[in-house]
Amino acid sequence: TQAGVLLPTSQEKPKVRIQPFAAYTYKNFDALKKASSQFDIGSNFFLDGHHAKLTAQYSSRPVYTAPDNIDTYLGEFTVQLQIYL
Repeated sequence: TQAGVLLPTSQEKPKVRIQPFAAYTYKNFDALKKASSQFDIGSNFFLDGHHAKLTAQYSSRPVYTAPDNIDTYLGEFTVQLQIYL
């Protein structure tokens, strides 16, 4: 499941638009006996329309110590830059 909203929502073309988002993923792999739930939250920053996009995202990922045991969840922070020339 993913959800996000693009701000500002006016019809004007601002130089910077922000798109906060959140996601939830449920994974149940055959190789692992225990399913996991994963969460993501972040924001896209659109610069000059869609000519450049900066994304910052935090994700929660499970740490399996055995196929049937999730020991803990660790955070993962990702930053991406996309430029359209």
